[in-house]
Amino acid sequence: MPLGLRRPYIQVKRNSGELTYGGDQGFFKDGAKGSLDERKNAMGCGVVAFSDLLLYLGNDSREKVIPENESYVNRINTQEAYREYYNSIYHFLGGVSRKSGISGVKLAARFNRLARREGWKLRARWGLSVGKLYSRVEEMLRRDIPVILCIPMMLLKKDQGDGLTFYREEEGKLAKACTVSAHYVMVTGIIPKDGISFFEISSWGKKYYVNWKEYDSLVRTHFLGAFLGNIMYIK
Repeated sequence: MPLGLRRPYIQVKRNSGELTYGGDQGFFKDGAKGSLDERKNAMGCGVVAFSDLLLYLGNDSREKVIPENESYVNRINTQEAYREYYNSIYHFLGGVSRKSGISGVKLAARFNRLARREGWKLRARWGLSVGKLYSRVEEMLRRDIPVILCIPMMLLKKDQGDGLTFYREEEGKLAKACTVSAHYVMVTGIIPKDGISFFEISSWGKKYYVNWKEYDSLVRTHFLGAFLGNIMYIK
């Protein structure tokens, strides 16, 4: 049976008029070479996922609204408004590395700092057990919490061409869209297709799907895959 979030996911109105499925680091793609905006475009996927998580939580409960997003919850934000919101979360997270973005451990630590500040009972940790990853994704979705998932960086030279396939739905079928590594996405649902479980995800403001078996194989067979590729588990 399909499993997903109970409420509509985050939408942003692009300058073109198109509505996104989640935030998009590409809102910063016009940054000059060497600029901070260029870094946000290249390495800002973790910040987008963290930003969208907080928006989704705030959309559900006034108690989950924080000063950083009180002007942005419960609405479809414009591209410029989302950029402003992203920048406030970017500051809260302490920025991202030019080479490696932001670690999952740091995302979890900053979430816990925020939860303590706001008096939330929620706590996060970066998952280490691949064996529990799928069941924890199910658990969080049932509790209506979107799941930050990382596709691991390929550290070894021999693995540089490897990655995870993203699929798009075309005429009722899933077609390969691209292959990705070193990237954060948000899991918003689990969809069965032909006896295989696919994670429904938000990435670059679009809806994609990833084959759970392919993800599981990727993190189990690559160096530090289970650490770099995992989820931010919230309970």
